[in-house]
Amino acid sequence: MVIVFVEDNYAHETDGTAVSAHRFRDELIKRGHTVRVLAIGVEGKDMYGLKEHYVPLVTEVASRNNMRFGKFDKKVVAEAFTGADLVHLFFPWQLERKCLKLAWKMGIPVSAAFHCQPENVTYNMMIKLLEAANIFLYFLFRTWLYRNIENIHCPSSFIAGELRRHKYYGRLHTFSNGVSDFFKPPQTPSASLTAEKTGDKINVLMTGRIAEEKRQDLIIKAVKHSKYRDRIQLYFAGRGPMLKRFTRMSTDLPNPPRFEFLPPDKLLQLIYKTDVYIHASDAEVEGIACIESIACGKVPIISNSRKSAASQFALDERSLFEKGKYLELRDKLEYWIEHPKERERMGKEYAKLGTLYNISHSIKKMEKMFEDVIRDFKTRQLIKQSKKLTQYNRRIERNNFIKEFFCRIFYFGICIPLLILIDRCFFGLKIENKKVLQKIKKTGAVCICNHVHEMDCTMCAVSIPFRKFMFVSLPSNFNMAVAGFFVDALGSVPAPSSPKELQVFIYSLSKHLRKRRLVLFYPEGERQNYSEEMREFQRGAFYVAVDAQVPVLPIKIIFRKPDGLFKFFRKKNCFTLVFGDPLYPNYLLLKNNAIDDLKKRAEDVMRSLTL
Repeated sequence: MVIVFVEDNYAHETDGTAVSAHRFRDELIKRGHTVRVLAIGVEGKDMYGLKEHYVPLVTEVASRNNMRFGKFDKKVVAEAFTGADLVHLFFPWQLERKCLKLAWKMGIPVSAAFHCQPENVTYNMMIKLLEAANIFLYFLFRTWLYRNIENIHCPSSFIAGELRRHKYYGRLHTFSNGVSDFFKPPQTPSASLTAEKTGDKINVLMTGRIAEEKRQDLIIKAVKHSKYRDRIQLYFAGRGPMLKRFTRMSTDLPNPPRFEFLPPDKLLQLIYKTDVYIHASDAEVEGIACIESIACGKVPIISNSRKSAASQFALDERSLFEKGKYLELRDKLEYWIEHPKERERMGKEYAKLGTLYNISHSIKKMEKMFEDVIRDFKTRQLIKQSKKLTQYNRRIERNNFIKEFFCRIFYFGICIPLLILIDRCFFGLKIENKKVLQKIKKTGAVCICNHVHEMDCTMCAVSIPFRKFMFVSLPSNFNMAVAGFFVDALGSVPAPSSPKELQVFIYSLSKHLRKRRLVLFYPEGERQNYSEEMREFQRGAFYVAVDAQVPVLPIKIIFRKPDGLFKFFRKKNCFTLVFGDPLYPNYLLLKNNAIDDLKKRAEDVMRSLTL
């Protein structure tokens, strides 16, 4: 593939996004791809340089944090895009927005990454307490760019969750920015493990931009109040706007902290000599610096801030401290200083965790994302070029507002009350474990159910009466004289009958799920009335769930002997519907592996569900 990276600051490797762009480009080139770069001031083969775009006031503030904005040059951009298979955007700024429009005109698929967390902006504007400002920026970024992008790279499951919460309906591809193979445990045990016994210096490191939201101030305060303050040597590997303030703040420490931005080889040596790594950041899209340290076998202490993704790397509570609580940070630091053998043991466990975030794994997921981007682009073209597929897509999209409005009235006002009456009075339906529905309150879900009765779809519908299911029905059912009207009105979509329709079906269904719809699947396939044995599942439901990155909700219908009044008039078994906990795709796995993993977990859960 010929891929174009649009990254304003590619030439300045002082922030995580630029470093990640370099790593991804190097790895993609190794795998045979051509990667062009469109950025400020770049030169050389496959490099397309742009001038800086000056924005009054904004540029001054952004430059303090090593952020610059590229100036759109149609001639240079068109040259970079000519012959490209795909364009990948890194930020939501003006350059990227104009590049998106030009790519559309040139018929080139586009993907984007979400690297600029709104909290990074508001902290540096000194309005960190205004949550409304963060909500507004999420809205602004979505309006500017991301609502027009169907495939978005999220460096962590945390930021993917934040985007869903703020109504980003694109397909969210969650994979790490990747740690280089360069960061790995040392070949010989670190001499620093004997520091507690010998009375040597205790080396404590934090890597990252010296900025307000990174909270290096908490580490300085924690050390000031520590009984080991005379022995602790702090290292802050990075540069940023708060350097002078934090330097002044630490003047009364016995061992003045060392602030320095280091190249990879020197950073690696510093990590090796580190006893404990601290990541105190309040806001973090991923925390690649933290991963680099744990990949080298260092035990971290991480802030549990709900605005930071880094807390996901903590293996237990000993590596977490309450956001902003420097005394708790001090206690955790002193624990790890006083338990060197446990620190060595857990360091090995953290090194194993670090391998899951290796760049070689991430690059495979990025390639798969690019394949999905091109597949979606071709699907849209396919729909436009075929009248039959256009009509089929409309039936799945169900985007006729007036029709859907009346269908919803019919569904909730007539069908659901009537079906509740029928299912409870004639089939003795009972519903168990409804509390799990709170877990999917704000997300779409693929609901899977064992297919054991003609009315089991109605039982699923009445079990979640305030959300409208989408049912997959045979195309012939829509053509029936009277029943066809009800099939359509209840929100059914026609199953695909050809490979091209299948392609459109998955594409459109994925969009529905990302917009918080519920879709019911019978993974066993054909119905077997009153069957109590679970049959092997087909992969379709799990493919759709992984593709849309939504959970699978297990629903099992279990038979019980007629009880109460039912024993007087019902000879066949009554029904109990039981919910299982939602099962989420494992974002660390490659797509096919994630599908198989989700399918296996769903089979195990469905077999284990009982009254």
